[in-house]
Amino acid sequence: MIINFMRPGIEKLQSERIHKKLSHRCAVTEEDYRRIMPKIELLKRLSEVERSIYAVYDMHKQNYLLKSEEQKKLYGFSDENTADEVEVHYDRIHPDDLPFVLETENMVFDFFSQLPPKDKKDYKLVYNFRTRNTEGIYKHYMHQTIILETDKEGKSWLTLVITDLLSDRASEKKPQRRMINMKTGKLHLFHNPDDPSKFGKVLTKRESEILSLIGDGYDSFAIAEKLNISVNTVNNHRQNILRKTGTENTTQALLYCKRLGIIR
Repeated sequence: MIINFMRPGIEKLQSERIHKKLSHRCAVTEEDYRRIMPKIELLKRLSEVERSIYAVYDMHKQNYLLKSEEQKKLYGFSDENTADEVEVHYDRIHPDDLPFVLETENMVFDFFSQLPPKDKKDYKLVYNFRTRNTEGIYKHYMHQTIILETDKEGKSWLTLVITDLLSDRASEKKPQRRMINMKTGKLHLFHNPDDPSKFGKVLTKRESEILSLIGDGYDSFAIAEKLNISVNTVNNHRQNILRKTGTENTTQALLYCKRLGIIR
């Protein structure tokens, strides 16, 4: 499969990604695959119940162990499992976002390679970028990636990726990335001095409070009464929340902030 690169230097990023991918081999046996199948089946059922985009990628065999029905719809995947399907993902990324995605994944590969085995399951990568669906429309999607299983030597083996639609509008908003320690809540790896939306500072304390109340089912009038502020003030905060998160409605904003751990 040939990917058409439009930017200088992207070939280097892609070559680095492929080299890391091809050189990564795990110490696993068929017994290991049998052992993890109940977990894969559970994730499959969960994806069906939630109608979510779930995928489990096998870094040893370089293919998917799980492709949820929603993922198949997004990328046009069949029920068959081939290595070429992995590359379809990169074909569908917006050309302006592809360098960001390749750089991110190369950095993350090195990050996990250097972590002690006992710590690898503690981290979550959250990043968003534009992807073209089977209808040819670019939309913003947020992806969460964790190490699901390691091999007997502590190398990363299976990764779980959960994808959510962040926005129907493929705006010019820059893609973002966060590497979060799920135990401590601290950020690692990425440093973006030009990114105004730092983790934990995307929203003000009041905006976070209002968004949490929206998640609890409060409308603007109830929030205004509870916080002893005017409805206009609440609505202004709601508009600021959408603007800062780059989302179209508060449902998407809730999803965005929960995935990043800004609100619980």
